[in-house]
Amino acid sequence: MNLILLEPHELEGTRGFLSGTRAEHLRSFLHASPGSTFRVGVVDGLCGVAMVTDVSDQGVAFEASLDSVSLPPWYDLVLALPRPRSLRRIFFQSAAMGVRRIFLTGAAKVEKSYFSMHLLREEEYRPVLLEGLMQAKTTALPRVVVVPKLRALWEMLPADNGMRFIANPATSRSPVPEEAPGIPLVAIGPDGGWTDEETAAFMERGFHPITLGPRPLRTDTAAIALPAILQAQGWGN
Repeated sequence: MNLILLEPHELEGTRGFLSGTRAEHLRSFLHASPGSTFRVGVVDGLCGVAMVTDVSDQGVAFEASLDSVSLPPWYDLVLALPRPRSLRRIFFQSAAMGVRRIFLTGAAKVEKSYFSMHLLREEEYRPVLLEGLMQAKTTALPRVVVVPKLRALWEMLPADNGMRFIANPATSRSPVPEEAPGIPLVAIGPDGGWTDEETAAFMERGFHPITLGPRPLRTDTAAIALPAILQAQGWGN
């Protein structure tokens, strides 16, 4: 953990107490002792430094000074719902990369049974997102929106999106545009890719085709590689 994240209710003024996994991390990996410090942040809030005031078998007491704003999220993601194992990896890595919203949608090549997975429950995916935020030392919790029918997605897309990208394997590569105003939106299909009809529907709504080449990639690979390419070209920096 590069940042210990707190829920707002875990602070009383500037004081707090950690138990469980976070306290064990402080004791075992950071060797916390009275007077030592660690990076701390509040979910959807400020971050700063906390000083340990007491360490016991029950947990770690501390006093926090929150005085800085973490990096803001910078992109949105439309994702054809993958299998649970892949989705867990995407949740973690996307939160670390700086995703703002994740729209999980159906597609012709998405198994309908996936929409009954436990990982779509907030109590299941929220801890995974928080782990990603702690890895990246940020505090803005991504919002997850489940849209089983692709046709219901169009009216739910944020009005402040700038460039929109749709990913599909292709033999020819279109140049990635320079950074433009607004939050970029990346749409990534299932492992078998979007169908021609689905691709046409995205492009009718202003999505620009983007590709990593002709090789079909796993969804969890594309979901990280494509935002990384945008960041390498200056998006979100």
